[in-house]
Amino acid sequence: MRRGGSVCLCVLLLACVLLIMPASASYPMFHYDVERTGNFTDGGPPTAEILWKTEITGLVGASPIIWNGNVYVTNWFGWGEWNPGLYCVNASNGNIVWRNENITGASSVAIYNGVLFIGSQSGNFSCVNATTGNIIWSKKIENNPGWYGIASSPLIYNEKVYITTFSSGALHCFDISGTELWNITTGNEISCFTSPAAYEGLIFFAGNSTGNALYCVNENGIREWTFSIGEKIINTPSIDNENVYFATSSKLYAVNITSHTEVWNVSFSGTMSIAALSYGKVFIGSKDGNLYCFNATTGNLLWEFETYEAPLGGKIDSSPAVANGIVYFGTNWGGTTANGTIYAVNVSNGELVWAYSPPNYIMSSPFIYGGKLYIGADDGYLYCFGHISTIWEGGVSLLPGNITITLKDGNTTEINGLSTLSALVKASEFGGFNVTIANTTYGLYVESVADIPAEGLCGWMYLVNYPHEGSPTIGADKYILSDGDVVHWYYGCYDPQTWEPSTPAESEHVIKIGVQVPDKIYISELNVTDGGRGGNATAWVNVTALADGWYVIVVSGVNKNGEAIAGISTLRLAASDSVRLPAIIPIPQQVQTGNYKLYAGVYRLDDYPNTILHWYGYDTCKVS
Repeated sequence: MRRGGSVCLCVLLLACVLLIMPASASYPMFHYDVERTGNFTDGGPPTAEILWKTEITGLVGASPIIWNGNVYVTNWFGWGEWNPGLYCVNASNGNIVWRNENITGASSVAIYNGVLFIGSQSGNFSCVNATTGNIIWSKKIENNPGWYGIASSPLIYNEKVYITTFSSGALHCFDISGTELWNITTGNEISCFTSPAAYEGLIFFAGNSTGNALYCVNENGIREWTFSIGEKIINTPSIDNENVYFATSSKLYAVNITSHTEVWNVSFSGTMSIAALSYGKVFIGSKDGNLYCFNATTGNLLWEFETYEAPLGGKIDSSPAVANGIVYFGTNWGGTTANGTIYAVNVSNGELVWAYSPPNYIMSSPFIYGGKLYIGADDGYLYCFGHISTIWEGGVSLLPGNITITLKDGNTTEINGLSTLSALVKASEFGGFNVTIANTTYGLYVESVADIPAEGLCGWMYLVNYPHEGSPTIGADKYILSDGDVVHWYYGCYDPQTWEPSTPAESEHVIKIGVQVPDKIYISELNVTDGGRGGNATAWVNVTALADGWYVIVVSGVNKNGEAIAGISTLRLAASDSVRLPAIIPIPQQVQTGNYKLYAGVYRLDDYPNTILHWYGYDTCKVS
């Protein structure tokens, strides 16, 4: 038997001048990123298939957050035999890994390098070991916790952690070790669920001093500006490259970040639902039970989606998540019904894609990861929706020579870089799922993939160019792949009667890998400097030629909004030449600032830009 997590984002090459890849959040947190855009780069589930649901009891109002193959979420306010706490749940199968009963509430975690930060009903702000669930430090910062405690969700930005407390309208800034660096107290109560957001060195939060206002401060806690309004901000601000968007109970606002003046406002019955920003649109839930889509520049209404609950007096507290052309959200209140509903709606026209109604309300917001949707509900369950058959699908580029892998026992070994096992290891690096490999008397053995272990007659197998070719008869570290091969790694079982293995078509867990093997030239390293508007950045590209010829190197990529920068270089190489060459990337004066993910691609000069020979990436270029 050839046996080899969690799932991933799809890595795909565009064989043209720009190698465009999606951006990703620096650290997992509520509403995806520091700007709280809710704009997820992974695709979400196209249907309402439930992969698993796990009962953690109580009301699951927090948004689940995914990191390192696990889901982290709190519950609050249970009944009967309930188990309060902060939970760690296996993202692949829904098994509970650990529970910390001392932390409970509606705050969603933010995760930084193996530790997580979370508020609780007690008024404590805590740092927790993500692997064990043990509290590393805990600070009492909400002195009047009341019913909600700290329901604000932490923000991690530039190695600092920010969180608001509602009773005095305060923003707190901590370092990772738990030292409070500063706080700003605006003096009066704010919405308990509002959380801070960040953009370009600025922190945005709701405050209430002599009146309600949106506050903008720098990373030292010095106020830059405020935007005063006549009523309480009841959701979390979300930010694009120009504006910050927030809601009150009667209006939705867009305020320019630079001029801190109003761009537009519309009449709107807001809730704690945060605006999701994508495709130049603003998606947000309302108290009247409709999901609204506005033009982000003008505030014009593009469409509205009426939920099943809307005619019965329902509302949307869940913050929408946008992924791959679909906006996902839940309804918290069913009016005269006992149920809320999880919806998937087309972003272009507001048409329903699918819906699922658990037996209770939904305050939790969806988190999209690796083609799956995770969300809590007030029936005490954590739900995982997804497509059952494929764990991950994408392409990898393999290079001649050996690569070093780490085994289960901590030792390392070298395997052929063109082997089927190497393809699996490369796919796991792109996808973010775990692969456990043991060295046995029979050779290298893949014990688990995506935290799904081999058991009995079942385990991880591979096929190359399925279904057109037969089953390989050698170990995965010995099978050498060619350019264009397609590898299926899948969880299969042997029939105990015939000893015939199952096929990928019969498996619920499949990884499909397209293989690229360069035969003329390949890129082995990419390093990009930062740059400023009106200047340039420099990309240093290491290339090795396998055939004589003139070549074109293109370094290009986009920011999270799809704005691109690119540079180009040409050179002539003889076979076996290895060089490190620069590619100058001009940065236009009008280009957006922020981080750009850049990839390098190489073409033959006489075939540019039609056929790409090899690609590599990414590295980040910060444009200031």
